[in-house]
Amino acid sequence: MGRPGLTFAALVVVLLAMLFALAAYSQGGFAMAGPRGHWKLGLEPTLVVYILAISPWLKKRWAAALDALRPLSSLPDVGAVEAADRRGEWIAMLVGAAFSLWVTSSWPATELWVRVYLVAANIVLFGLMAQAIYDGLERTRRLARIVGAGLQLDLFDRQLLTPVARWGQTVALTFVGGICLSLVFQSYETLHTAQSLVIYTVLIVVSLTLFFTSMWSIHMALVAAQRRELDIVHRQWQKARSELKQKLALAADGDIADLYNPVVVLGAYESQVLAASTWPFNPKIVKEVLASIVAPFLIYGLKIALGRLGAA
Repeated sequence: MGRPGLTFAALVVVLLAMLFALAAYSQGGFAMAGPRGHWKLGLEPTLVVYILAISPWLKKRWAAALDALRPLSSLPDVGAVEAADRRGEWIAMLVGAAFSLWVTSSWPATELWVRVYLVAANIVLFGLMAQAIYDGLERTRRLARIVGAGLQLDLFDRQLLTPVARWGQTVALTFVGGICLSLVFQSYETLHTAQSLVIYTVLIVVSLTLFFTSMWSIHMALVAAQRRELDIVHRQWQKARSELKQKLALAADGDIADLYNPVVVLGAYESQVLAASTWPFNPKIVKEVLASIVAPFLIYGLKIALGRLGAA
């Protein structure tokens, strides 16, 4: 965001810190935190710090993905599609802020300044979350534009595309990490609310969707490369097969072996082309993403089990 963006972020942090101090030292203070409890008061600032801290890592992975595509792309400058849509970002943040008001509207009454702090902190948190979702979708759209302009892909050398897959994996793991972190602060009671179920369902679906949609354009480009390779093989195979049949029809024995070898070689090469993966990631990356999705369910189940034991 640059210096103006950092200044704005600093002002938001200062404002939240002031509201936090007012909530702490007002009449009743955090003793009037209500059913949310003291522990959960750390949820919003922790997630805000998490989003801001992980943002540079995401940008580095995105830059590495662009660097990997640059020598393959027919575009003169891959970075030319990097221009951000500031209007879209602000709309996303406003939508997130409005969603936060729906979330906080059902919370039980607490001390005035505690509630003011919680509402303000959630506006910032959900605004950042909505902007992060928008950013992931926007970068996926930019990736599709780069791929749509044309890539010189080698079906049997997908190592160059690994940074692109790693970026999609990083986006998915970022959302999963946020889910796990927030579950630590949740109580047995709040996990049963409609708001919590909606939020966590949306985040899990978003994490998986962003991973696979970010890979979809590359997948289709690899499918097109596979088809082009198969077309070449089929033309050559038909030609070699036709020459072999003509030689056999003439009952000539001299050059049959020389004509038979290309048919066998092209048939074997066709099998290799068909067996080549058309996804830019290896099975290890998929396993890592799917395994990470299990973590929120384990934490959720553990919180429910501990809550029931405590109630008993």
